[in-house]
Amino acid sequence: MRAVKPLATTCALIVLMTSIGLPAEPASGIDTAAADTMTKVRRALERLPYYGVYDFLAFGIEKGGVALKGYAHRPALKREAEDMVRRATGAEISNRIEVLPSSTFDDRIRWATYQQVYTDEIADRYVSGGSIDTRYSLLDMARFPGMEPYGTYPVHIIVKDRRVALIGVVINDADKTQILIRARQVPHVLGLEDAIMVRAR
Repeated sequence: MRAVKPLATTCALIVLMTSIGLPAEPASGIDTAAADTMTKVRRALERLPYYGVYDFLAFGIEKGGVALKGYAHRPALKREAEDMVRRATGAEISNRIEVLPSSTFDDRIRWATYQQVYTDEIADRYVSGGSIDTRYSLLDMARFPGMEPYGTYPVHIIVKDRRVALIGVVINDADKTQILIRARQVPHVLGLEDAIMVRAR
């Protein structure tokens, strides 16, 4: 999990950015072809139907190709993301998405972290359907172990070997602090990494 923070801070934050209305514009100095590719990649990844709160996808443009990075809770997501981006861009793809290992302990930590973070009133500010929908997701997760809440979330919960990384973007420091306080209450976690960025005003 050491690579989580550099990944979160150096890669384009795709789906997360659009979830809270951040402009996903390319940085200045990028040529037109690269900017066009970045737009196509972002749109392709946003259309993934089974991208959820336990995944985090990012990308970069490298030597004319597209490097996919991040973490996938479901193994199929790695292939689906590559297929979508290849169809959208026709570019060469370097798929560096890490598939998270299956673990009952990690699944319990995912579930508990989601419960701590997203049953709070913070969900009403960031999640479509608010805290009511997140509670329904928790019921589904209880009935179907290993199920992931799909859709757009401001902070993604990445769990590997009982270590948690929270990656995303929020609109103020108070929300970030609240999320971290609640996530630290989850038992049996060996470490919590903060990769939450606060939206620049």
